Amino acid sequence: LIAANAGLVETLSSEGPFTVFAPTNEAFAGLLDILGDDFNSLSDFDTDAEIDILIKVLTYHVVAGIEAFSTDLSNGQMIGTVQGENVTISLNGGVFIQDATDMDAQVIIPDVDASNGVVHVINKVLLPQVIVDALQPNIVELAIATNDLSLLVGALQQADAGLVELLGTEGPFTVFAPTNAAFATLLDDLGDDYMSLADFDTAAEKELLTNILKYHVVAGAAVNSTYLTEGQVIATALEQNLTVSLTGGVFITDANSNSAEVTTADAMASNGIVHIINKVLLPSTH
Repeated sequence: LIAANAGLVETLSSEGPFTVFAPTNEAFAGLLDILGDDFNSLSDFDTDAEIDILIKVLTYHVVAGIEAFSTDLSNGQMIGTVQGENVTISLNGGVFIQDATDMDAQVIIPDVDASNGVVHVINKVLLPQVIVDALQPNIVELAIATNDLSLLVGALQQADAGLVELLGTEGPFTVFAPTNAAFATLLDDLGDDYMSLADFDTAAEKELLTNILKYHVVAGAAVNSTYLTEGQVIATALEQNLTVSLTGGVFITDANSNSAEVTTADAMASNGIVHIINKVLLPSTH
């Protein structure tokens, strides 16, 4: 593990003092499972970018300049790490270390005394926010990984208007993403000339599809559902508005006074947020 960063080996062999939160072998195996098939062992961190990620993770487990035994820790205490971000201590039902994820690491063996500090063995690899952000898919990757959004992905590709590339940029964006069933209903409503998204094949039809898709995108903001308010008017990338209704759920009303329900809210991406809806929103054609 630490051999991945010779500089860290040298640092942790120096006088210190240090406090180190040390994940078990099982904790690292769990991290590799999360990262997928490209990472079967730590040796798969072999490019400069991947080694940089590993260094950020490892240094997030090291506190320099203090030797903090478990009895020195307090509930809610924030501790700065060598990586630069803080970890937070929770003493509710044990000793837990909170990172940038929703899952805390538990100290399972506290206070392993060393000549230059103290080690606390933990059952999870801690991840700083910079790594959590890097591991999150962008909006396009999230849509591709979501089976029920495959027709949305197909529509973005068929429009051939640079929307795939746009939604892969930094953002932030908010996307109201229609399900496959919603796109199937749209095709039914359009009649026999539109049996599939491939039937949007002329320049005028591609422009129509592009406008529909842009009507589902809010540029410049990642809007969590908790920030939506009754009657709120939202400007889209098409420069036409949507309206929010919170009566009986979360609904988005289009220019034709038809409402789509948000069926899955707040799917987080590295460059924004996605709300899955059950209807394709249609802009005004006037």
